[in-house]
Order: sequence, then structure tokens, then C-alpha cells
Amino acid sequence: PVTLMAFDDYFAAVAATDVLIRSVDVLASKPSELAFYPVPKLMIRRVGDHEAFSANRANELFDGTQELRTVADALTYLDIFVRRPEALIAMNQAIRRNAAAGIYDGCRVAVATVVARA
Repeated sequence: PVTLMAFDDYFAAVAATDVLIRSVDVLASKPSELAFYPVPKLMIRRVGDHEAFSANRANELFDGTQELRTVADALTYLDIFVRRPEALIAMNQAIRRNAAAGIYDGCRVAVATVVARA
């Protein structure tokens, strides 16, 4: 099954994402700050030029696709994910390696630094 969520309120969207992200197989999103979540990502078309870095970074870390600028491209990747589970397995393996290397620890390190200075 596929579950889609859409929110008019930014804060509700962030709160729901933080809770639900742990139970998704793939996150389909524009390349925003969600590009830095440790979950396989299907990066759809960005809204602003500033989001290009997020898509590129996820692709470099192999935990997200390149930016998919058309519906046809996104559907192609969805088909790959369904028909070739090794693609998602490889992304999850990359996430585990990245996590072990501390790639996703930016917020944790920032909070620890602030707390240590307080």
C-alpha cells in the first residue's frame, strides 16, 4: 500500500514526518531538508534552485535518487524499487554505513555543542 500525506501547515507536516519516517520504505519528496533524513529517498522535482544541493548530496550518499524532474522519471524509479528490491537494499546498506560514519549526526552534534557551552 502507498500512503500519501499532504499538509497545509508546515509545523504539522514536520511533526508528522518526524513520527512516521521510521515506518516508511521510501520517502518521496522534493529535495528539501528531508534530503538529510536517513531513509531511502525518491527525489522529485525541486521548487527552488537552492534545493539542488540537497538532491545532489542524497545522491552522493547513495541514500536518495538523483532529482527526478518528470513524472515519467519518478514512475521509472518506483518501478525499479518494486521490481528490483536490490536497489532499496543497496540504499539501506548505504544508510547504515553513513550512520556508522556519523553522516546523519549534524543536529545531535550541534545540540551537544550548545549544551556543553551553556
